[in-house]
Amino acid sequence: MRHLTRRFAATAAATAVLAGATVLAAPAASAAAPGAEFRYGALTCRAMEGLPDYDGLLACEGTQAGYWRAKVKCTLSFSTYYGNWQNNQYGGEYYSISDSNCFWGVSDVSLSTT
Repeated sequence: MRHLTRRFAATAAATAVLAGATVLAAPAASAAAPGAEFRYGALTCRAMEGLPDYDGLLACEGTQAGYWRAKVKCTLSFSTYYGNWQNNQYGGEYYSISDSNCFWGVSDVSLSTT
């Protein structure tokens, strides 16, 4: 009986470690140039540059639980700007817009999660 309890405890511990490693190893959304499309889980996203103010924005369509927002980097700048939080839990297309006002334009836009 003791061996069975130890095996169960060891199996439970190994399962917890593997589950934690899987969550930590989830791929981050790669940075995309304005005009590019990429997938993040069940979402299809388009990186865009809003004119005339050069605000970075992200449009994502699909159904996926969890909050996300645009992460914008400006050309010739070390600054990073974030858009408003969105949630595609019920499907449809949602926009996350940053108030970046990039003077030289938007370098790239990526998806940031909670």
